[in-house]
Amino acid sequence: MANQRVRKSNLKSGQEYVWALKFGDERALKLIMERWYSKLYNFAIGYLKNEGGVEEVIQDVFLQLWDNREKLADTTSLNAYLFTLTRNRCIDAIRRERLLIQFHTDKKEEYNYLTNSYYALSDSILDHVFEREFQEEIDKTIRALPSQCQKVFYLSREKGLKNREIGEKLNIAPKTVETHITKALKTIKNTLERKFPDSFNLILILVRKVRLNTRKIL
Repeated sequence: MANQRVRKSNLKSGQEYVWALKFGDERALKLIMERWYSKLYNFAIGYLKNEGGVEEVIQDVFLQLWDNREKLADTTSLNAYLFTLTRNRCIDAIRRERLLIQFHTDKKEEYNYLTNSYYALSDSILDHVFEREFQEEIDKTIRALPSQCQKVFYLSREKGLKNREIGEKLNIAPKTVETHITKALKTIKNTLERKFPDSFNLILILVRKVRLNTRKIL
C-alpha cells in the first residue's frame, strides 16, 4: 500500500511525498498540507492581504497538486513546485481583483496595492528563491554528461571559447562542438522541466545563462 510507505524519516526533500502522491496516497497530500500550508500562506498574505483570498489560493494550489499528481516526475522538487504554483495563483487572483475594482474611485489605494504586488510577484528577483535548487540540479546533470560533452561545455561556458577555438583545442570539428553544446543544453532543460514543473520562464532564463559551478573538468 502506498500510504504505508510515507515515512517521516525521509521528508527533507519531499521526494517520498511525490512518490506517494503518484500512487494516489491521500495521506501524503494531508502531510504535505500540514508541512507547507503555513509557509505558503505566509508567502501569499504578503501580496494579497485578503485572508479569504489567500486561503482560496492555497486550497487551489493543493487541489492542482493532487489533480496533476500523475504528471509529476519522481525527481520533482516539491518545495519549488508548491511555491511556484502559489506565486502563479496569486498573480491570477490579483489580475481578477484589479479588473473588478479598477473603476471604483473609492478603492484606489487597494488598486495601487494590488498593482505593486503584481509587479513584485512578476519580478525575476523572486526567482532567486529557487535558483540554488536549480543550480544544484544543473551541476548534477552536467556531471552526468559524457566526458567529451562536459569538456566542450566547460570550455564554452566557463572559458568563453568560440566553437572554432574549442574544436582546435580538442581536435574535433566545430560542428561537433555545436552538437555537444546543443546536447548539453537540451539535457539540462529537459531535466529541469521534469524536476521543476510550471517553472518554464525561469528554466529558459537559467538555461540561457547556465554556467558550471562544479569542479574543473580539464
